[in-house]
Amino acid sequence: MSKTVSMKTNPRSKQPTPSELDAFVHGNASTPPRPQKEAMKRLTIDVASSLHKRIRRACLEKDVDMATEIRRILEAQFPAE
Repeated sequence: MSKTVSMKTNPRSKQPTPSELDAFVHGNASTPPRPQKEAMKRLTIDVASSLHKRIRRACLEKDVDMATEIRRILEAQFPAE
């Protein structure tokens, strides 16, 4: 018994038109450049279970991702010079 599966194309994989390619090659593309994101580094720390629960609970109440909130706190404590 054979099974046939049809695959749809990814809607985000739209091929650029020849004029868009030419504009890109010649440096006058109509789309604004994307801002560069700073590279991320992983930071692993051990915290007490009770502290983890308090952080998680506070983030849930604020509807904020824990990593985002901890990054905000670290940025406030260690501002760029």
